[in-house]
Amino acid sequence: MKRTRKRWFRAKEYGWGWVPCSFEGWVATLLFALGYAFLLISFMSWLGAATSAHAVDYRGLSLGVLEFLAAVFLLTYVLIRICTRFGEKPMWRWGKR
Repeated sequence: MKRTRKRWFRAKEYGWGWVPCSFEGWVATLLFALGYAFLLISFMSWLGAATSAHAVDYRGLSLGVLEFLAAVFLLTYVLIRICTRFGEKPMWRWGKR
């Protein structure tokens, strides 16, 4: 007997990707949005503090930008892994047939 698991995300009707269709999917999407907002706010405040100094250290600034982009990439990767595990198989769709 094969056990079916509850889907958190369904495939989009048009295009490629997923849409939350359960409480767990909406929680995962909300946590992603909150994590992204936290990263963005902390990066913007760090950027303001880094550039307000009289001598701007461009090497430290570029490393900070790379750290921010790496964190955003990791956060997005985790969401995509969750979507592929608990969602329908993604494929390009042109609407209902």
